[in-house]
Amino acid sequence: MIEQIIKKTEELESHLISIRRYLHQNPELSSREINTANYIHKKLFEAGLESCILNTTVGPAVIGHLKIDDTKETIAFRADMDALPLNDCKIKAYASKNQGIMHACGHDFNMTCILGTALVLASVKKELDVNIKFIFQPSEESSVGGSEALIREKVMDGVDVIWTIHAQPSLQAGKIGIRYGPITSSTDAFTIMVRGKGGHSARPNRTVDAIYVANQVISCLYSSIPRSIDPLNPFVISVGQIHAGTAPNIIAETCEMQGTARAFDSEVREKVHDLIKKRAYTIAQAYDAAVDIKWELGPPPVINDRILTYLTQTTAASIIGEDNVVKIQKPSMGAEDFSRYLKYAPGMLVRIGTGGEETSYPLHSSMFDVDERAILHTVKLLSGICINFQKNVCEARDYIKSFSFGPGFKN
Repeated sequence: MIEQIIKKTEELESHLISIRRYLHQNPELSSREINTANYIHKKLFEAGLESCILNTTVGPAVIGHLKIDDTKETIAFRADMDALPLNDCKIKAYASKNQGIMHACGHDFNMTCILGTALVLASVKKELDVNIKFIFQPSEESSVGGSEALIREKVMDGVDVIWTIHAQPSLQAGKIGIRYGPITSSTDAFTIMVRGKGGHSARPNRTVDAIYVANQVISCLYSSIPRSIDPLNPFVISVGQIHAGTAPNIIAETCEMQGTARAFDSEVREKVHDLIKKRAYTIAQAYDAAVDIKWELGPPPVINDRILTYLTQTTAASIIGEDNVVKIQKPSMGAEDFSRYLKYAPGMLVRIGTGGEETSYPLHSSMFDVDERAILHTVKLLSGICINFQKNVCEARDYIKSFSFGPGFKN
């Protein structure tokens, strides 16, 4: 059957490229993916798949199904649909038509590849022995949590394993990157408000300078806290915004700073939170100031399942060649809300090489683009994963039974 899916993918390549260009030309921001969802839904329906648009609190999602037998395992593939608030500056016929909105993170590519996989597998439906769910998710780029909203809607109910993909411009098209274990970090946002006592800049002794106190807090975040964490457990704290003051001759009464904390280990994540809180309060107290700290918890780290990673590695080696499978040595400190699905089923994130002569600009660049030859390789790979999963379904079934699913979900 591998030969069949390779042939079908090659037949669909030009069609898939046209789909990707349409999506790239018509990007939509988080929570507003209405036209995108309708387009994906229509393509799935035309291919004979069950499809529905799921209206969530963070935008519309599209859920497609290839149902074979309710007693069989279910594989899920997830694609993200939202674009970024960025001008598309490249000179291409398929550049974004929507001013200030651009698919600069490859979500148009992700949707195309997952949709392409659905079209290919639909053509061999009679020979499949596994159910497949296609999840097109809104609001991945937003802090509102697209995956969290879909989980509340029970999209993971009955899902046994799940994959997603992510464009990697630093890898050449035709190659994929895999990593066993952690591949992205957790990311949590914090806001620290320092409250002092304002006054005239000529009489600092009568004030509590909130900017000065905030400076001491930032210094601690960057120097003291790292000395309190095992250096073999990576994490990073970054302050990205500071707001304070109303005039050059007035000592600020308040100073607000905002930043992020990232880690791969849950214990390190919690310890960093605790240390930031304790140190900020201690420093403020030392200067007769006060602090308020608010956390916005982001997604946990993506931890690739070892068995699914091995299945992906061997499938890729047989379809695109062992030389094109790159083992990623270091995880990314970036975040991916795909991680929330992994509470309910084992899964894997695959890095897809999209780099080329004109497509090596980094993610979130106004010049970002993908080498469209990567679409063919990716659809072959994802379709092949389904075939190889069902070949090894007995082993997979035993493995799945050993996995602890979240409450209310199939074990």
